[in-house]
Amino acid sequence: PIIAVTGTNGKTTTTRLLSHIVKNCGYRVGFTTSDGIYVQNHMMEKGDTTGPMSAEYILKDPTVEFAVLETARGGILRAGLGFSRCDIGVITNLQGDHLGIADIDTIKDLANVKMVVARSIKKDGWAVINADCEASVKAARELDCNIAYFSMDEDSPNARKFSKEGKIVAVYENGFVTIKKGSWKIRIEKVNLVPLTMGGKAKFMIANVLAAALAAYLWGFKTEDISLSLQTFIPGAAQTPGRMNIFEFRKFKVLIDFAHNPAGYLG
Repeated sequence: PIIAVTGTNGKTTTTRLLSHIVKNCGYRVGFTTSDGIYVQNHMMEKGDTTGPMSAEYILKDPTVEFAVLETARGGILRAGLGFSRCDIGVITNLQGDHLGIADIDTIKDLANVKMVVARSIKKDGWAVINADCEASVKAARELDCNIAYFSMDEDSPNARKFSKEGKIVAVYENGFVTIKKGSWKIRIEKVNLVPLTMGGKAKFMIANVLAAALAAYLWGFKTEDISLSLQTFIPGAAQTPGRMNIFEFRKFKVLIDFAHNPAGYLG
């Protein structure tokens, strides 16, 4: 199975969290990120490994049972994906990043590149789309696979519309990460028990958790296994290097974060 993760912000964290869930569910997982290629907990190659060569590295490894691949725009533009079809594609969001490079000048151009991942999803597979990102919602209209959405507000117009249409929607409601199927609600975990969200203070991290939890749910992992994985994924220099790392000293704290565009900085 292949889960591909793309978008502007949150790709690496979502990839790592999904890999943690997959590993906890008994699979030997291989994953690629912007800081290296990993099989289980072992770094095989260091560097920005989000292109097709890195995907190929994982997909050719006979010991890997499940692939979670961070897929960035640079690799897609240079040489494509490294796989022809994936089972689930996650588009975290589309923000103005790297615009003006390689003829990608507008959000629409960026959407065309990122949606290459979504267009590679098998017909019976799933696209996981951010309902709070209008550019993503608009681009997803052209897809012919199953689509599920995630939103930080269950009462937002898009979340309500998609729920009414019978779509599966992951939402942040009453302090919970929740999967909605029509009028049914499946509560996965209380957000303040998910270390990645810093007690629920880091809203953009909650969005990443929603995306990962929804993808895992769509694959068929049990909600209790997803819940346990969310509780045991501890952010820090080891698990999430350069992503909201807080170092505590006697008289002060230092926060290190890879805020590489205005949206990341504001988040």
